[in-house]
Amino acid sequence: MALSRKLKRLWRSRRRARQGENKPARPFSPARIFLYLNLAVIAIIFLLSLRPNAFQKKIGPSDIAYYNGRTLTVTGRICAEADMDIKSLKLTLCVSGQTQGRILLTTPLYPPYNYGDFISATGLLQAPPTFPGFDYAQYLARYNIYSVMYAPKTTLISGHLSLFQKAFRALMEFKWRLKIIMDSALPEPEAGLAAALLLGYNHTVDKSDLLIFSRVGISHMIAISGSHITVLSAMIINFLLVLGLNRRRALWGVFIFLFIYPLMTGLAASALRSAIMAALAFLAIYHNRTSSLINALIFSAAIMLLFNPLLLSVDIGFQLSFVAILGIIYIYPIGDSIVKNYLAKKHWRTRTKKMVKTLLETINLTLVSQLVILPISLISFQQLSLIAPITNLLILWTFPTLLASLIIGIFAAALLPAFKVFLFFPASLLLKFVFGVSALLAKPAWAALVVTNFTWRWGALYYLLLGGVVWALRTRIDKR
Repeated sequence: MALSRKLKRLWRSRRRARQGENKPARPFSPARIFLYLNLAVIAIIFLLSLRPNAFQKKIGPSDIAYYNGRTLTVTGRICAEADMDIKSLKLTLCVSGQTQGRILLTTPLYPPYNYGDFISATGLLQAPPTFPGFDYAQYLARYNIYSVMYAPKTTLISGHLSLFQKAFRALMEFKWRLKIIMDSALPEPEAGLAAALLLGYNHTVDKSDLLIFSRVGISHMIAISGSHITVLSAMIINFLLVLGLNRRRALWGVFIFLFIYPLMTGLAASALRSAIMAALAFLAIYHNRTSSLINALIFSAAIMLLFNPLLLSVDIGFQLSFVAILGIIYIYPIGDSIVKNYLAKKHWRTRTKKMVKTLLETINLTLVSQLVILPISLISFQQLSLIAPITNLLILWTFPTLLASLIIGIFAAALLPAFKVFLFFPASLLLKFVFGVSALLAKPAWAALVVTNFTWRWGALYYLLLGGVVWALRTRIDKR
């Protein structure tokens, strides 16, 4: 694969540098010192995150959360996209007035409030409840939310939006129209999965289906994250190269995808962050600037954590965004080198070799994604999917084609609404395939194991061991 050839050349240039053919980098150069400082910031935040109630905000009289436990009437603007499931809306209300802060309102589906609406809400203000095995308060704290209100009495009021807020509201309305098109053309549960995959809706997939996806090991592909977007981008490059495009055009195809995808999600933070990181990754790899990418990744991680330290311990999307890119850069080429050495010894026809290579590259990508996300998956879902490699091999290849068919179907259906069911037929088949294979593979009792008491301490040890194995294998490849 072109991606791994670039990385192999980079490794060889580093080996020549160590052998004296090039001048080695100074260990205490300004760039190295800057990198070490950023790593130190991340390490300190990680260690501090291990404390109970780490980085919780101190609440004072000017914060709305100070009045938790009282029945109040509050006014403000809905400052985030409404999170909708089959029963209710979750609205983030930015309170205005003498007291400020954010409240998570849980309201009925109607009236359908959304971003940019100004409302008055009356109800019992309370701290986020406690759930067994889930720190809901800390989960909401990453969004700077320390109060919730269930079933409040709400009234729409007047208010003024800035130019940026009006533009963002228009984008939210565009996203909602796309969902309506898919909902009218696809049956459930396919429509819910399509909305989650393409538009980033969090609660459109039934909980029973989410449990199945977790059991078979494809949850990381359902939620928008760095793992989701990076794996899709790598598979899109493979797909375009198989179609005969050269490396430059294939890369442009990925950049177009990385530009359109966040827009279709309404510039969701997870999608935007993941798309930027993925674009940087592929740019650096194709221009032999992997070391610059690593520096940029570490720096961006340190900056984001300084502004919101809870991302490291709570935000799964943040975690997957970085481990997925590191996996593509450092681990994927190792498997690709093994594949090439294996195929070089076979005297097959060119077409047969291409088919086998595509299959083995999919397996390689699947194994890499499973390796890098394993600790995060165990901590978040407390489940180890033993059947995940088989599931990913059978399903992963469908996602680029599925996203393409959904995007084409949406815009074609907008122009030809009378033919929308026909236009979404390819996507419907692929979605049914994902559900069917997942349900079938989730049936065996051995498909997944329940894993409890797996903490970030064990996760850190796992990544240290994985890093040592990767370093040893890379050293061996360098000596060839």
